[in-house]
Amino acid sequence: MEWKEREKSDSYNLFIENGYNPLTAITLSNAGIKGLDDAWDFLYGDELISPSKIKNIDDAAQIIWKHIFQKNRICVFGDYDTDGVTSSAIMFLTLKRLGADVAVRLPDRIGEGYGINSKAVEEQIELGAKLFITVDNGVRANAEVDLIKRQDCDVVVIDHHEPGEILPNADVIIDLHIAGETYPFKELTGSGVSWKVAHYMLEQVHEHDFAMSLIDLAAIGTIGDVAPLIGENRVIVKRAIKMMRSCRYERYGVAALMGDLSTVTAENIAYKLSPCLNASGRLNSHGAELPLILLLENNSQIALELANKLVSENERRKTLQADCYKSIKALAEEQIDKGNRILVICHPDAQSGIAGLLAGNLKEEYNRPAIVFCPKEDISGNTVWTGSARSTEDFHILNAIIVCGDYLIRYGGHAMAAGLTIEAESLKLLQFEDAINCYAESIGFEVSEPIGKWDIEIDSDKISNNIYEEIEALEPFGAAVPKPIIKTKVKLCDDVSHKIIGNNKEHIKLFSDSFSMIGFNLADKYISAQLPQKLTVYGNLSSNYFKGERYNEIMITDFETEN
Repeated sequence: MEWKEREKSDSYNLFIENGYNPLTAITLSNAGIKGLDDAWDFLYGDELISPSKIKNIDDAAQIIWKHIFQKNRICVFGDYDTDGVTSSAIMFLTLKRLGADVAVRLPDRIGEGYGINSKAVEEQIELGAKLFITVDNGVRANAEVDLIKRQDCDVVVIDHHEPGEILPNADVIIDLHIAGETYPFKELTGSGVSWKVAHYMLEQVHEHDFAMSLIDLAAIGTIGDVAPLIGENRVIVKRAIKMMRSCRYERYGVAALMGDLSTVTAENIAYKLSPCLNASGRLNSHGAELPLILLLENNSQIALELANKLVSENERRKTLQADCYKSIKALAEEQIDKGNRILVICHPDAQSGIAGLLAGNLKEEYNRPAIVFCPKEDISGNTVWTGSARSTEDFHILNAIIVCGDYLIRYGGHAMAAGLTIEAESLKLLQFEDAINCYAESIGFEVSEPIGKWDIEIDSDKISNNIYEEIEALEPFGAAVPKPIIKTKVKLCDDVSHKIIGNNKEHIKLFSDSFSMIGFNLADKYISAQLPQKLTVYGNLSSNYFKGERYNEIMITDFETEN
């Protein structure tokens, strides 16, 4: 990979001129902050927007209250990913607090797929449900909402996905992306919007503290759904992290999965907590029920046992993903050799829950959009190939899929990621592969070599505790708020310069006199370079805490050998 310095923006210069240090100015600039007032809000803002500003929220509350007072059974219908599970937990805990007869139904990723479905609707109506509340899904569930209404039940849709041209015939729909919405911040996730509805209803009965106690679930869903950590999302996450670091924090399931929470960050949640909450739903029938139960568990010992099961499932997911990826790399390289700009691969043995992860692996390694299909039985029992797409920033994958939609059964998504289903026929898959690559060629899309951008060069002897404290003060980092990439020249220790680590010896740990460095999947490169002692390193400053002590590290993105 070629590395170049990122061009400094006008906003960066503005922040420097007004006394901000370079790391802060870079972070603000890279997060798209333009002015000084917005910079202050980004760094210090703590104000939440009143949920009363959401269009239709009072109508939604009135319908929910009606069913609570009538003691009707309420079904909260969620989703199987982190955002969907946390949305469900928020709504369940809120309705229980308000005295409702409430149950949660999550879709089976393997047998039912995303969102509410007719089989689940009929099942819940047989159990007595009179009100359905969809969270993190529902804004495109026109047929399912019609089915609910034909059974004389009510429906409140709470979602954050892009609506279709025709909205479902629900009693109330809350989705910040619907035209005419009055809420000033549109980037809340399913858990964020669910928390807003919960907050609104709990404030009506003076339960402010209980509403605030649920903000950690909203933050976990926000981070897990890779939402931009700007605006109100940032406030939600900052408040939640402060709560989670407190000795009074009592979400036993989260604590059991994370261990010591005194130094928890958004990055810890993204890379440690969220994958565990997702893993069971990816691999098992009705697997999302386990993380939901964990988040609701009030007994610390039971929470620990459930957490251990989720950790085991995540380790199994990692193994399955690694094994499947090995087998599709050769297919990907065959397609590259024949000139494919877009990789389209079907893995006959992979579970559908890891298709998106495999597509992401291909995209990262070969720097081009990738679509991975896996066989799956649909709700009628027929075998189809269901796929996930992951794209690069310069190729709108959903637009491409729409152009090739005649080859598909269904599809949906956005510029960077999509889901799609095709008939289980090799010829149909080949036709789709040809069509999407012809489209890519027709718009002039070319696969280019990746170029790394570094933000600031720092002498290695100046990488001190002060700089790490500056970075920590800029938390949380995540989507839309990347950590600055530093460039530094490093001489390794003479005695112990490196360790090869990882289950498959794929990672490298390097040691200098004042800090250590971790390079994921860089062991082969370091060995091939003949174990150099002098390097130019590109990466992020990161603090590693162990037994209350902070150890300064650099998470290496890449390195170059110094002569």
